[in-house]
Amino acid sequence: MPKLLYDIYLIPFFIFQSAILLIALYLIIGKIIKFPFLTIKFVLEIIKPLKDRYQKLRAKKVVVKFDESRRAFIRASTVLVTGVAFSGAGIGVIRKDDYEIKKQSIKIYGLPDELKGLRIIQFNDVHSGPYMEIDQMTNYCKIINSLSPDLIIIPGDITNSLSAEIHPFIDAFKNLKSKYGVYVTLGNHDYFSDPDYIAGKISLDTPFKMLRNDSEILNINGKNLILLGVEDTRSSGSQPSPVLLKYLDETILKAAQLSEQYKLEYNYTPKLMLFHKPYYFKEMLSKNIDLIFSGHTHGGQVVLARIGDLNLSIAGAVSPYISGLYQENNSQMYISDGLGTVGIPIRINCPPEITILTLE
Repeated sequence: MPKLLYDIYLIPFFIFQSAILLIALYLIIGKIIKFPFLTIKFVLEIIKPLKDRYQKLRAKKVVVKFDESRRAFIRASTVLVTGVAFSGAGIGVIRKDDYEIKKQSIKIYGLPDELKGLRIIQFNDVHSGPYMEIDQMTNYCKIINSLSPDLIIIPGDITNSLSAEIHPFIDAFKNLKSKYGVYVTLGNHDYFSDPDYIAGKISLDTPFKMLRNDSEILNINGKNLILLGVEDTRSSGSQPSPVLLKYLDETILKAAQLSEQYKLEYNYTPKLMLFHKPYYFKEMLSKNIDLIFSGHTHGGQVVLARIGDLNLSIAGAVSPYISGLYQENNSQMYISDGLGTVGIPIRINCPPEITILTLE
């Protein structure tokens, strides 16, 4: 799409659409807050003795004055919210590519000293397509290379909706450089068209290693590391999928068999897994996986507020696993906010993320 057309037509359109979405969220929250009071009012008005008292109360001057003040406040707040929604949407659309480099140390129980300090760069949810063009991706490639990664992990959503979108992704990222390689799994959006074609082009036209319910053993400084990659499905939902759980078990079985071939003790070898959706963390706790790389949520993409661990967004209403590091027992999962956008090209309180994960 010509940049001029994008700037003069699509950007204003997306700002308008995003503002409408924010205003709708404001109205929904308002209705939720008002619901208990409306329920009480309804009860008061259907019971005649209570209704009479309620009407007398409302007729008092102090109540009338309060009601007038309340209406004035609502009118003023509506104007304010509309202004904030449009200005916030404008900033969110214009600054959707203002990336952030996050650094996170990951302590893995029993990690050999030879593997400590390993720098892994994770990025995901690129969504190559109409809102993520080759120039943007090429710039991200240069940034990632400048960070001198030991290992690069890309857990899914390479494309947005069409198999042809893999071509600009490959042209932009094929020159990624890392000491121990680049490993990729597919996400649900890669299933919107032809996942076999997308995976095949990556394997054929890049030095990247596709992990499709498969595993690989890396020997780093004389110590072994098991890398597993679990395939995704087209679904974006958070409910457990029997298909994905089957993929998970199959991948772990293959990794255990591969370990036997290499004469490794599977249970005592560090294991890292690429798994696009973060919703299966509980199911993975019994699988003896040390670190899971995930994405899918975009960190919420449009985050109205962050209060401690609370992420006020649509993603926050779907799952407790949204962004950052999660730990339970000896398993950990890192969810990157991703690079691209989905639905509408806007990010609020949630910039694109390139992550540097350092093993300890």
